[in-house]
Order: sequence, then structure tokens, then C-alpha cells
Amino acid sequence: MRNLTKALLRRLSKSVAEPAGPPPELIQHGPAGERTSITHYDRYMEICAQAASDPGVFSRFRSETAYLEVLDHVTQSEGAKYLKVLRRDYPELLRDSLDELRANDIYGSPNTYQYPDVGQISPTTLRYAKVLGDLSRLFGDLTGRRIIEIGVGYGGQCRLITSRWPVQSYTLIDLKPALDLARVYLGKFANDPVMGFDQFEFKDPEADFVGPYDLCISNYAFTELSREMQEHYVGGVIRDSHAGYMICNFISGRFGIDSMSPEELLALHPGAQWLPEEPLTHPDNRILVWGRPSRER
Repeated sequence: MRNLTKALLRRLSKSVAEPAGPPPELIQHGPAGERTSITHYDRYMEICAQAASDPGVFSRFRSETAYLEVLDHVTQSEGAKYLKVLRRDYPELLRDSLDELRANDIYGSPNTYQYPDVGQISPTTLRYAKVLGDLSRLFGDLTGRRIIEIGVGYGGQCRLITSRWPVQSYTLIDLKPALDLARVYLGKFANDPVMGFDQFEFKDPEADFVGPYDLCISNYAFTELSREMQEHYVGGVIRDSHAGYMICNFISGRFGIDSMSPEELLALHPGAQWLPEEPLTHPDNRILVWGRPSRER
């Protein structure tokens, strides 16, 4: 697969406002057909690498500008919208697991806000919690399942999932600097009685993926990739996953990236369907889901 090492599993701001786009110097240019994601953000990868190797940087990486420009940019008001959904649909998470949710914010000094009846928590953690609730509602108990996530950031979504269910394996896919950071972050919870650490597999985009997987997850990352990169994952991950949950946006064309259309995504897996994104963070966003985790071991 040509030039996959340039792929950046990039999450853009999910604001309802039209995305302004990155400065020209931040766009990764290359020969026609070789650009594999919307942007290649050097400063983002640098802060990931520094946080993974320098405890001082790790202690504050989630409040660093270079990191906030790519991840952890859920606003206070968006956090309130996620909290509203949690209160309505998944009140048990707030009632029984609030301390477990807030533990996501122990490291990295994220921006947190005071929310009524919840206290200090980061908006990004509230988004991860809402996804956690969706997974429980759609797919039930994930104990013993093989999960794979495309685009993992610092590992926050993974940490919430694996602290709730003792999974058989959890494969994290991202570029090396992000994977190194996720490895350090998740390692901080290695003594967790549920999640442990041995079940994690850290793989870069060029790796061979050995399915089948019970559940494939992607929060925005998959639909920001080039068609070539998407097809790499389709063959080795998507079609080899019994179930899937992918939050999708459709803005890559504005950056000269040829990505799969909603119709093509819907055809990737038998029985796939669109669900509305709630709260809606961009007018075109939606969630692609399919299947149920296999009961076979």
C-alpha cells in the first residue's frame, strides 16, 4: 500500500459551523493520489511524541494548543449537550460510573468544566461516555469480545470501554506518535482490575490485521481518510468485523481528498444502517452501525 506511513487518523473540529480548514502550511501535499488524509499536522504528532517520552509534557498534553487543534476540542456547550443525552438515555452511567468516567481526566491536564450534578469533567470525556452508552444499548455486554478502533487519539475511548468490560483483545490503530502516547496513557491504568493491559494491541496503519473482530469502532477518523486508505481498512478490518459503530463526517472533499460517499459506506457491510448523530455536531454527520458481536469464541 503506497505511502501509508503518511496517513494521519485526524479528527477535525466537530462544530456545527463550517470548518475553516487548516493553514496551507499544515496540509500534507504530495503527488496526485498520495494524500491519504485531510491534513498531516506535524505539531500534533510532535506533541504526541513528546508526551509519550517526557513526563512533564505528558502531565499537560491535553491542554497544549497543538493537541487541542486536533483533539480534545469539544467545547463546554457541546459537553452540556452530550450530558443532556446521557441524562436522558444513559442515566446509569452518571449514577453508577461517574467516578470511573472522571478518571479519564486524571492525566494530561485537560480543560474541565463544572456541570450541574456532575462536577468537574472534560467535555471530551462526556462525548466518550455517550459513545459508551450507545455501544451498550446497541451491542449489549462486550465482555470477552475482540474490539478494534481506527484512530484512537490518546486512548480515552478505549479506556472507558475496557474499564467497563473485560474484553478479550482491543486493537488500537493510529500513527506511531499517537500509539506511543496511548500506550503510555493506558499504561497508567495497568492495575485496573477490569481492563488490565495485556489485551491491548498497538498497530500502525501498515500492519496486517488478524480478524475476525467482534466490533469495529471509529470516532470520525475513518471518513477523513483517502479512498486508498479506507480500502486498506475495508479489506482487513471493516468486512472482517461482525459489528461496527463509526461516527462519520463528510468534509474531506473540501480538502482535495477523495473519500467514500455515504452510499459506498452503507454498502460496506450487509445490514448496515445510518443512525442520527446526537447531539448533532455538524449538519452532515451521522453514525454507521452494523451487525451484532459474534457469540463464538
